[in-house]
Parts: sequence; structure tokens; C-alpha cells
Amino acid sequence: MALNTYDPTSLNILPDELLLTILSHLDIPDLLSTTRTSHRLRTLSLDPLLHTTRLHRASTTLSYSLPLRPSLAQLMAHRIYITRTTLAARHLGRNLIKIKLNRSLLKRPSKEELVGRGVLPRECVVEGLAPGLVEVKRRVERERVKDTLREWVGEWRRRGWESRKGEEVRPDVGRLVRRFARDRDRDREGGKNSRWGRAVGDGGGEG
Repeated sequence: MALNTYDPTSLNILPDELLLTILSHLDIPDLLSTTRTSHRLRTLSLDPLLHTTRLHRASTTLSYSLPLRPSLAQLMAHRIYITRTTLAARHLGRNLIKIKLNRSLLKRPSKEELVGRGVLPRECVVEGLAPGLVEVKRRVERERVKDTLREWVGEWRRRGWESRKGEEVRPDVGRLVRRFARDRDRDREGGKNSRWGRAVGDGGGEG
């Protein structure tokens, strides 16, 4: 009993004329890839009639498409085609912008002038801080001052500055602040890097 080898999905059942018509619609890369799939397609791809048909179709397509292509003026208007004059104009424009930018940078105010106008904080010039860190530094300074004053007040209370009747005497905050500022200025002039509030116990009994 003979086996039935008929396959309706196989290209072998198609005639050569139909396969040549299909191959004539393929581009060169697609045609090359297709011919690598079977010996029959490779043989058909070498048929002179196939290439004659492809050249005729390409000629017809070009004769129809060439009149529809945009003109040189349209390409230049859409900046698709760039001439040497356009390139030179662009280069000249960039140089002019560079010259104007350099002149503007030379006229910009200095840091000291910006501080005088209130644009930059003084810490940016004196201590070289970034503008975004100035407020953080000020908050840290305020907290350190508060901590130092708390230490001084606590030391004042521990020394027993109370009345004989047991009534608590409120400290003179103004005097404490003046002492704190005086000691801090003395440390800065002496170039000391001491911790604020170092002299808590010094002169604690001053009237």
C-alpha cells in the first residue's frame, strides 16, 4: 500500500510560474533569505525572467515616484538638506553666542557685591559655604547657643544660688548672654577650638 505524501501546505504543489510571481515582489535581502530555504527556490531565483520582471517593476515604480519627490527648496525649508552656506551660518551664530556669553560673564557681579545687595548670605563669602547650607548652619548655631545657655543655667542652679528662705532666684539671663558672648569672642580671637560653654564653671560666683 503506497503512502499518501500529499501536503496541501507545501510549496511543491505550486507551479513555477506562481512561485516566480511571488518572488518578483520580494526585495533583494528577502529574496536572498528565501532562496536559502530550499533548492527549488534557489533554482527559481536564478531564472532570468524573474530579474527581468523585477527590473521592469522597479522602473515603473521610479517613473511614478520621482515626480512626487519634494524639491530642493522644500528640503532646505524643512532643514533636511543643509548647504555649506547654512553650515557656515550656524557656525557663525554659535561664535556670536559664545562672544556674548563671555562678555556677560565678565560683567557679572562679584560675591562681595552680591552679599552687599542681599542676594547671597555673608557665610558664602567668609566661610565658603553653599547657599543651601547656610540656613542649616544657622540652625545648628542656634541650637548650640541654646544648649550652652542651658548648661550655664544648670550650673548656676547647682552652685546653690538660692535665697536663704529656700525661694529660687531667677538667673539674670541678660548677664549670662553677655558673658557667653564675651567668652566666645575671646576664644575666637585666641584661635581656640574649644567647645562652647567650656567656661561654665569659671567665674560662676561672679556677682
